[in-house]
Amino acid sequence: MDALQLLSQALPSHAFGFMLVVARVGSALLMGPGLGENDIPATVRAALAVVFSILIYPLLRTDLPSTPATVAELVGLLVPEIVIGAWIGLMARIVTMAFAMAGGIISFMIGLSSVLQIDPSLGTQVPGLQRLFSLAAIALLFASGLYILPIQAIIGTYDLVPPGHVFDLGGATDLLTRVISTSFGLALRLAAPFIVLCIAWQAMMGFVSRLVPNIHTHVVSAPAQILGGLALLGAGVTVMVGSWSAALSRALSSLPGL
Repeated sequence: MDALQLLSQALPSHAFGFMLVVARVGSALLMGPGLGENDIPATVRAALAVVFSILIYPLLRTDLPSTPATVAELVGLLVPEIVIGAWIGLMARIVTMAFAMAGGIISFMIGLSSVLQIDPSLGTQVPGLQRLFSLAAIALLFASGLYILPIQAIIGTYDLVPPGHVFDLGGATDLLTRVISTSFGLALRLAAPFIVLCIAWQAMMGFVSRLVPNIHTHVVSAPAQILGGLALLGAGVTVMVGSWSAALSRALSSLPGL
């Protein structure tokens, strides 16, 4: 009976602590790459969040705040946890999306931007190459083992920003802005050969159209532009994957908490 009474007394505290862990870990997994993709059923993602929280909770339970006395205090503790988790997950996702963004730029440069596919992660239609690169990025993330770094960063944030402590929203926003800038820069670097060659090709076609006005340059240039772009993509995709993987590894290794 004494053991049952002790359990009943400790249960509310453990339930609240576990809820705090689920708030941060769950939001990070749902916003992060790989395990948080919309291609995965919502029930599976929720189950993964609960499983990870169960694994992490015993390591953190002694450092978690006590059960609040009012609803306002409860909300004041939960909201920062959700924001911190979403912050870490979003930064990891944005860096991973650089490969897909490069695919979108390449699609536009080689003339395949009208070939659309539905992307569940964005909730809209995107160029086919962008969707292909998005799926390839997730596959490479798991194959390389880099998916573990965001998970380690989530655990590390408990030392960086313990539950119940003040979260520097301004500094977090500045860091998120730098990550977005880095991701766009990486996407442009990966697509740079296609951008340069497309500009040169369009300039050459403009010069030809001025010399021979009777030629429909678009009809002539479009097939060559697509075939040439696909040939260049086939020749350079290995280098692109290697450059993206190296940059992704550096970016994920510098996540807060690692």
